[in-house]
Amino acid sequence: MDKSYRYGVIAGIFSGITWALYTIINNLITKNTIFNSYIEKMFIPVLVIVFLHDFFSSIWLFFYLWRKKKIFELKKTIKSKNIFLIFLGALFGGPIGMSGYLLGIKYMGASYTASFSSTYLIIGTILSVIFLKEKINLKMIIAVLISMVGIFILNFQINEMDSNKISILGIFFLMLCIFGWALEGLIASYILKYKNTDIEPSIAIFIRQLTSTIFYSFLIIPYIGAYNLVFIVLKSNIVLYIALISVIGSLSFFLWYYSMSIIGVARGISLNVSYIIWTIIFEIILFNAKFQLNFIVASILFIVSVILIAMSPEEKCIKELE
Repeated sequence: MDKSYRYGVIAGIFSGITWALYTIINNLITKNTIFNSYIEKMFIPVLVIVFLHDFFSSIWLFFYLWRKKKIFELKKTIKSKNIFLIFLGALFGGPIGMSGYLLGIKYMGASYTASFSSTYLIIGTILSVIFLKEKINLKMIIAVLISMVGIFILNFQINEMDSNKISILGIFFLMLCIFGWALEGLIASYILKYKNTDIEPSIAIFIRQLTSTIFYSFLIIPYIGAYNLVFIVLKSNIVLYIALISVIGSLSFFLWYYSMSIIGVARGISLNVSYIIWTIIFEIILFNAKFQLNFIVASILFIVSVILIAMSPEEKCIKELE
Protein backbone atom coordinates (compact mmCIF):
# COMPACT_ATOMS: atom_id res chain seq x y z
CA MET A 1 0.00 0.00 0.00
CA ASP A 2 1.32 3.45 -0.94
CA LYS A 3 2.71 5.38 2.06
CA SER A 4 0.59 8.49 1.41
CA TYR A 5 -2.52 6.37 0.95
CA ARG A 6 -1.76 4.70 4.29
CA TYR A 7 -1.62 8.12 5.95
CA GLY A 8 -5.00 8.93 4.41
CA VAL A 9 -6.50 5.75 5.87
CA ILE A 10 -5.04 6.42 9.32
CA ALA A 11 -6.29 10.02 9.23
CA GLY A 12 -9.78 8.78 8.33
CA ILE A 13 -9.84 6.39 11.28
CA PHE A 14 -8.68 9.03 13.76
CA SER A 15 -11.20 11.52 12.41
CA GLY A 16 -13.83 9.05 13.63
CA ILE A 17 -12.20 8.63 17.06
CA THR A 18 -11.98 12.37 17.68
CA TRP A 19 -15.53 12.97 16.45
CA ALA A 20 -16.84 10.33 18.86
CA LEU A 21 -15.10 12.09 21.74
CA TYR A 22 -16.59 15.38 20.55
CA THR A 23 -20.06 13.82 20.50
CA ILE A 24 -19.81 12.52 24.05
CA ILE A 25 -18.56 15.78 25.56
CA ASN A 26 -21.08 17.86 23.62
CA ASN A 27 -23.92 15.67 24.88
CA LEU A 28 -22.81 16.40 28.44
CA ILE A 29 -22.65 20.15 27.75
CA THR A 30 -26.25 20.28 26.47
CA LYS A 31 -27.41 18.74 29.78
CA ASN A 32 -25.81 21.46 31.91
CA THR A 33 -28.14 23.19 34.37
CA ILE A 34 -27.36 26.57 32.80
CA PHE A 35 -29.76 25.59 30.00
CA ASN A 36 -32.62 24.47 32.27
CA SER A 37 -34.70 27.56 31.54
CA TYR A 38 -34.67 26.60 27.84
CA ILE A 39 -36.32 23.20 28.22
CA GLU A 40 -39.18 24.29 25.97
CA LYS A 41 -36.76 25.71 23.37
CA MET A 42 -33.70 23.48 23.59
CA PHE A 43 -32.74 24.29 20.01
CA ILE A 44 -31.51 27.68 21.25
CA PRO A 45 -28.74 26.34 23.56
CA VAL A 46 -27.74 23.83 20.92
CA LEU A 47 -27.30 26.50 18.25
CA VAL A 48 -25.41 28.70 20.71
CA ILE A 49 -23.00 25.81 21.35
CA VAL A 50 -22.51 25.36 17.60
CA PHE A 51 -21.80 29.06 17.20
CA LEU A 52 -19.28 29.18 20.04
CA HIS A 53 -17.68 25.95 18.87
CA ASP A 54 -17.06 27.35 15.40
CA PHE A 55 -15.96 30.70 16.87
CA PHE A 56 -13.29 29.14 19.09
CA SER A 57 -12.33 26.72 16.34
CA SER A 58 -11.68 29.67 14.02
CA ILE A 59 -9.39 31.22 16.62
CA TRP A 60 -7.37 28.02 17.20
CA LEU A 61 -7.02 27.40 13.49
CA PHE A 62 -5.96 30.97 12.77
CA PHE A 63 -3.17 30.74 15.36
CA TYR A 64 -2.15 27.41 13.85
CA LEU A 65 -1.89 28.96 10.37
CA TRP A 66 -0.04 31.97 11.76
CA ARG A 67 2.46 29.79 13.59
CA LYS A 68 3.00 27.65 10.50
CA LYS A 69 3.45 30.85 8.44
CA LYS A 70 0.55 30.04 6.13
CA ILE A 71 -1.21 33.42 6.27
CA PHE A 72 0.00 34.30 2.78
CA GLU A 73 -1.45 31.03 1.45
CA LEU A 74 -4.69 31.85 3.25
CA LYS A 75 -4.92 35.26 1.55
CA LYS A 76 -4.14 33.63 -1.79
CA THR A 77 -6.94 31.10 -1.27
CA ILE A 78 -9.45 33.79 -0.30
CA LYS A 79 -8.69 35.68 -3.53
CA SER A 80 -8.93 32.55 -5.69
CA LYS A 81 -11.90 31.33 -7.73
CA ASN A 82 -12.29 28.35 -5.38
CA ILE A 83 -13.43 30.49 -2.46
CA PHE A 84 -17.11 30.27 -3.48
CA LEU A 85 -17.01 26.47 -3.36
CA ILE A 86 -15.30 26.54 0.03
CA PHE A 87 -18.00 28.90 1.32
CA LEU A 88 -20.70 26.62 -0.07
CA GLY A 89 -19.16 23.56 1.54
CA ALA A 90 -18.91 25.48 4.81
CA LEU A 91 -22.64 26.29 4.76
CA PHE A 92 -23.58 22.67 4.06
CA GLY A 93 -21.25 21.31 6.73
CA GLY A 94 -21.65 23.98 9.41
CA PRO A 95 -25.02 25.77 9.74
CA ILE A 96 -26.87 22.90 8.03
CA GLY A 97 -24.98 19.68 8.82
CA MET A 98 -23.51 20.54 12.21
CA SER A 99 -26.69 22.15 13.54
CA GLY A 100 -28.66 19.12 12.41
CA TYR A 101 -26.21 16.81 14.16
CA LEU A 102 -26.26 18.65 17.50
CA LEU A 103 -30.02 19.12 17.45
CA GLY A 104 -30.27 15.41 16.69
CA ILE A 105 -28.17 14.66 19.78
CA LYS A 106 -30.52 16.77 21.87
CA TYR A 107 -33.74 15.22 20.59
CA MET A 108 -32.55 11.64 20.06
CA GLY A 109 -29.41 11.19 22.17
CA ALA A 110 -25.74 10.60 21.27
CA SER A 111 -25.98 6.91 20.33
CA TYR A 112 -29.00 7.21 18.05
CA THR A 113 -27.62 10.32 16.39
CA ALA A 114 -24.14 8.86 15.88
CA SER A 115 -25.66 5.72 14.34
CA PHE A 116 -28.24 7.24 12.01
CA SER A 117 -26.15 10.22 10.92
CA SER A 118 -23.48 7.83 9.64
CA THR A 119 -25.76 6.94 6.73
CA TYR A 120 -24.29 10.02 5.06
CA LEU A 121 -21.77 7.38 3.94
CA ILE A 122 -24.27 6.12 1.36
CA ILE A 123 -25.26 9.57 0.14
CA GLY A 124 -21.63 10.69 -0.05
CA THR A 125 -20.59 7.57 -1.95
CA ILE A 126 -23.41 7.93 -4.47
CA LEU A 127 -22.64 11.63 -5.01
CA SER A 128 -18.91 10.94 -5.44
CA VAL A 129 -19.61 8.34 -8.13
CA ILE A 130 -22.07 10.60 -9.97
CA PHE A 131 -20.26 13.94 -9.82
CA LEU A 132 -16.59 13.10 -9.21
CA LYS A 133 -16.56 9.87 -11.21
CA GLU A 134 -14.76 8.10 -8.38
CA LYS A 135 -13.98 4.52 -9.27
CA ILE A 136 -15.49 2.16 -6.72
CA ASN A 137 -14.03 -1.33 -7.10
CA LEU A 138 -15.57 -4.53 -5.74
CA LYS A 139 -13.64 -4.39 -2.46
CA MET A 140 -14.83 -0.85 -1.86
CA ILE A 141 -18.46 -1.76 -2.60
CA ILE A 142 -18.24 -4.66 -0.15
CA ALA A 143 -16.62 -2.38 2.44
CA VAL A 144 -19.46 0.16 2.18
CA LEU A 145 -22.09 -2.57 2.41
CA ILE A 146 -20.37 -4.13 5.43
CA SER A 147 -20.25 -0.73 7.14
CA MET A 148 -23.97 -0.24 6.57
CA VAL A 149 -24.76 -3.73 7.87
CA GLY A 150 -22.72 -2.87 10.96
CA ILE A 151 -24.75 0.32 11.43
CA PHE A 152 -28.01 -1.63 11.00
CA ILE A 153 -26.97 -4.23 13.57
CA LEU A 154 -25.83 -1.54 15.97
CA ASN A 155 -29.27 0.08 15.89
CA PHE A 156 -30.85 -2.99 17.45
CA GLN A 157 -31.43 -2.54 21.19
CA ILE A 158 -29.38 0.65 21.13
CA ASN A 159 -32.23 2.35 23.00
CA GLU A 160 -31.05 0.53 26.13
CA MET A 161 -27.92 2.69 26.01
CA ASP A 162 -29.82 5.93 25.64
CA SER A 163 -32.98 7.13 27.36
CA ASN A 164 -33.99 9.43 24.51
CA LYS A 165 -36.61 8.21 22.05
CA ILE A 166 -36.74 8.63 18.30
CA SER A 167 -38.81 11.64 17.33
CA ILE A 168 -40.02 13.09 14.03
CA LEU A 169 -38.21 16.32 14.85
CA GLY A 170 -35.04 14.39 15.58
CA ILE A 171 -35.28 12.56 12.24
CA PHE A 172 -35.74 15.88 10.42
CA PHE A 173 -32.56 17.28 11.96
CA LEU A 174 -30.71 14.07 11.11
CA MET A 175 -31.73 14.44 7.46
CA LEU A 176 -30.21 17.94 7.45
CA CYS A 177 -27.07 16.50 8.99
CA ILE A 178 -26.79 13.57 6.57
CA PHE A 179 -27.21 15.58 3.37
CA GLY A 180 -25.24 18.54 4.72
CA TRP A 181 -22.19 16.43 5.55
CA ALA A 182 -22.41 14.40 2.34
CA LEU A 183 -22.44 17.58 0.23
CA GLU A 184 -19.64 19.10 2.28
CA GLY A 185 -17.53 15.98 1.75
CA LEU A 186 -18.23 16.08 -1.97
CA ILE A 187 -17.22 19.73 -2.30
CA ALA A 188 -14.16 19.41 -0.04
CA SER A 189 -12.85 16.38 -1.90
CA TYR A 190 -13.43 18.09 -5.26
CA ILE A 191 -11.41 21.14 -4.19
CA LEU A 192 -8.60 19.33 -2.38
CA LYS A 193 -8.20 16.23 -4.53
CA TYR A 194 -9.73 16.57 -7.97
CA LYS A 195 -9.39 20.26 -8.87
CA ASN A 196 -5.57 20.22 -8.73
CA THR A 197 -5.39 23.16 -6.31
CA ASP A 198 -2.70 23.85 -3.73
CA ILE A 199 -5.21 24.48 -0.96
CA GLU A 200 -4.24 22.72 2.26
CA PRO A 201 -6.87 21.04 4.47
CA SER A 202 -6.01 23.33 7.43
CA ILE A 203 -6.74 26.43 5.32
CA ALA A 204 -9.99 24.96 3.99
CA ILE A 205 -11.08 24.06 7.53
CA PHE A 206 -10.30 27.57 8.81
CA ILE A 207 -12.37 29.17 6.04
CA ARG A 208 -15.14 26.65 6.76
CA GLN A 209 -15.24 27.52 10.46
CA LEU A 210 -14.95 31.26 9.88
CA THR A 211 -17.77 31.18 7.32
CA SER A 212 -19.97 29.26 9.72
CA THR A 213 -19.15 31.67 12.56
CA ILE A 214 -20.09 34.70 10.45
CA PHE A 215 -23.30 33.01 9.29
CA TYR A 216 -24.34 32.31 12.89
CA SER A 217 -23.24 35.75 14.12
CA PHE A 218 -25.30 37.79 11.68
CA LEU A 219 -28.21 35.50 10.84
CA ILE A 220 -29.01 32.58 13.15
CA ILE A 221 -28.12 33.92 16.63
CA PRO A 222 -29.85 37.33 16.11
CA TYR A 223 -32.88 35.62 14.53
CA ILE A 224 -33.46 33.36 17.55
CA GLY A 225 -32.55 36.17 19.97
CA ALA A 226 -29.79 34.18 21.65
CA TYR A 227 -27.03 36.72 22.25
CA ASN A 228 -28.06 37.02 25.91
CA LEU A 229 -27.45 33.30 26.33
CA VAL A 230 -24.16 33.60 24.44
CA PHE A 231 -22.86 36.12 27.00
CA ILE A 232 -24.17 34.02 29.89
CA VAL A 233 -22.26 30.98 28.58
CA LEU A 234 -19.10 33.05 28.03
CA LYS A 235 -19.19 34.12 31.70
CA SER A 236 -19.67 30.55 32.98
CA ASN A 237 -17.29 27.62 33.42
CA ILE A 238 -19.02 25.75 30.60
CA VAL A 239 -17.21 27.94 28.08
CA LEU A 240 -14.04 25.99 28.94
CA TYR A 241 -15.68 22.75 27.83
CA ILE A 242 -16.88 24.36 24.62
CA ALA A 243 -13.36 25.62 23.98
CA LEU A 244 -12.13 22.05 24.56
CA ILE A 245 -14.54 20.45 22.11
CA SER A 246 -13.68 23.14 19.57
CA VAL A 247 -10.10 21.86 19.61
CA ILE A 248 -11.27 18.26 19.28
CA GLY A 249 -13.77 19.17 16.58
CA SER A 250 -11.16 21.13 14.61
CA LEU A 251 -8.78 18.18 14.74
CA SER A 252 -11.51 15.82 13.57
CA PHE A 253 -12.42 18.10 10.64
CA PHE A 254 -8.78 18.48 9.67
CA LEU A 255 -8.20 14.70 9.69
CA TRP A 256 -11.39 14.16 7.67
CA TYR A 257 -10.46 16.74 5.04
CA TYR A 258 -6.89 15.44 4.89
CA SER A 259 -8.14 11.89 4.46
CA MET A 260 -10.53 12.82 1.64
CA SER A 261 -7.83 14.87 -0.09
CA ILE A 262 -5.81 11.67 -0.46
CA ILE A 263 -8.23 8.74 -0.69
CA GLY A 264 -11.43 10.42 -1.91
CA VAL A 265 -14.97 10.95 -0.61
CA ALA A 266 -16.26 7.37 -0.44
CA ARG A 267 -13.19 5.99 1.32
CA GLY A 268 -12.77 8.99 3.62
CA ILE A 269 -16.40 8.89 4.74
CA SER A 270 -16.34 5.09 5.16
CA LEU A 271 -13.50 5.44 7.65
CA ASN A 272 -14.97 8.50 9.35
CA VAL A 273 -18.19 6.67 10.24
CA SER A 274 -16.20 4.54 12.66
CA TYR A 275 -17.16 7.29 15.13
CA ILE A 276 -20.29 5.21 15.81
CA ILE A 277 -18.23 2.43 17.34
CA TRP A 278 -15.98 4.84 19.22
CA THR A 279 -18.97 6.76 20.60
CA ILE A 280 -20.35 3.59 22.16
CA ILE A 281 -16.89 2.57 23.42
CA PHE A 282 -16.61 5.91 25.21
CA GLU A 283 -20.12 5.49 26.64
CA ILE A 284 -19.20 2.04 27.95
CA ILE A 285 -15.94 3.30 29.49
CA LEU A 286 -17.18 6.60 30.89
CA PHE A 287 -20.80 5.88 31.76
CA ASN A 288 -20.86 2.10 32.27
CA ALA A 289 -23.30 1.65 29.40
CA LYS A 290 -24.44 -1.94 28.90
CA PHE A 291 -22.10 -4.01 26.74
CA GLN A 292 -24.14 -5.85 24.09
CA LEU A 293 -23.51 -8.60 21.56
CA ASN A 294 -24.61 -6.45 18.63
CA PHE A 295 -21.81 -4.00 19.49
CA ILE A 296 -19.20 -6.77 19.23
CA VAL A 297 -20.58 -7.96 15.89
CA ALA A 298 -20.75 -4.41 14.51
CA SER A 299 -17.19 -3.71 15.68
CA ILE A 300 -15.89 -6.79 13.85
CA LEU A 301 -17.71 -5.71 10.69
CA PHE A 302 -16.22 -2.23 10.87
CA ILE A 303 -12.74 -3.68 11.30
CA VAL A 304 -13.26 -5.83 8.21
CA SER A 305 -14.55 -2.77 6.36
CA VAL A 306 -11.44 -0.75 7.28
CA ILE A 307 -9.17 -3.58 6.12
CA LEU A 308 -10.96 -3.76 2.76
CA ILE A 309 -10.70 0.01 2.30
CA ALA A 310 -7.00 -0.10 3.13
CA MET A 311 -6.56 -2.80 0.49
CA SER A 312 -8.52 -1.02 -2.24
CA PRO A 313 -6.95 2.29 -3.32
CA GLU A 314 -8.28 3.46 -6.66
CA GLU A 315 -5.81 3.52 -9.54
CA LYS A 316 -6.40 7.24 -10.15
CA CYS A 317 -5.51 8.02 -6.56
CA ILE A 318 -2.25 6.05 -6.70
CA LYS A 319 -1.18 7.76 -9.93
CA GLU A 320 -1.84 11.20 -8.46
CA LEU A 321 0.21 10.39 -5.39
CA GLU A 322 3.14 9.21 -7.46
